Amino acid sequence: AALDGPNDPVSFVLVSTSPDVFGNFETPYGEFNGLKRQGENMLRTDYPSLSYSILRMGQFDDNFVGEGLDVLMEEETEENRRNFGSEQNLEERREKSRRKINRRDAAIAIGKALTDEELVGQTVDLWTVVR
Repeated sequence: AALDGPNDPVSFVLVSTSPDVFGNFETPYGEFNGLKRQGENMLRTDYPSLSYSILRMGQFDDNFVGEGLDVLMEEETEENRRNFGSEQNLEERREKSRRKINRRDAAIAIGKALTDEELVGQTVDLWTVVR
């Protein structure tokens, strides 16, 4: 039986960091954010039979970010995807790099994403505070 009913879980939740959290750097396998984008695009295009949600977390911070805070969410738009890395949105990227989330709140958000119909097929950034 297919899992596509109103109370069925999403097939795949890809959890990653927001592209601005760590900046961009080279790894032995290529550019960090390039590898992240490649994985996200692979999920979107190469596995059409899977329902999915892509969650990009703000930087984990358990020391200075309390738990139990409201999780804020921003959906990625096609324009944001095209303009990532451009100088025109440098201030916006600086602001996004300051987004933080407690690990427990992140874990709760991931669990909720398994059954949240509004997140199916979406790529969203999640955080609780900006510091």
